[in-house]
Amino acid sequence: MKTYKILVSGPFNAGKTTFIRTLCEKYLDTDKPLLNPIGDKTETTVALDFGVITYNDRKIKLFGTPGQREFFFMWEILAKGLNGYILMIDSGDVEALHEAEDLYRFFRNMLPEIPHVIALNKYDKPGFRFGIRETRMALGVPNSVPILKVDARDYESALNVVKAVVKLIEDRKQRL
Repeated sequence: MKTYKILVSGPFNAGKTTFIRTLCEKYLDTDKPLLNPIGDKTETTVALDFGVITYNDRKIKLFGTPGQREFFFMWEILAKGLNGYILMIDSGDVEALHEAEDLYRFFRNMLPEIPHVIALNKYDKPGFRFGIRETRMALGVPNSVPILKVDARDYESALNVVKAVVKLIEDRKQRL
């Protein structure tokens, strides 16, 4: 069985914890109450989320990063030994798109050759949504990097994002 480590990162409230909980029957999270709740959001990840899924003779270890800036030191720690990553963004939060620019720059500089996808979450909510084109332009995402719409609460939608990263990882291994 092939085993892969995939990091799920993104700005605060992007849906990273929900994504991992949706995919994994058993998971570990380090959510703690927010000092100042924001709407329905009452907890936040302070160290990591972790879960394992298997499909098609592959074992995928998912590591979720905290999204709040005071916990960004965890990015580098959790990125050690990864095979690929998912940058998840709330598609209706323009401020999060700007935060994602910093995150994406960090990962592209630290891990320039690591396969990755951008996942645009929360398309079902009413209001403004930025799309694939706007995201690609704002973050400077190369055309070779997939940008996918996802509903982090839906198993098949979330699994499709993981499958896209795994395909990039395996394609890269064949080229090396």
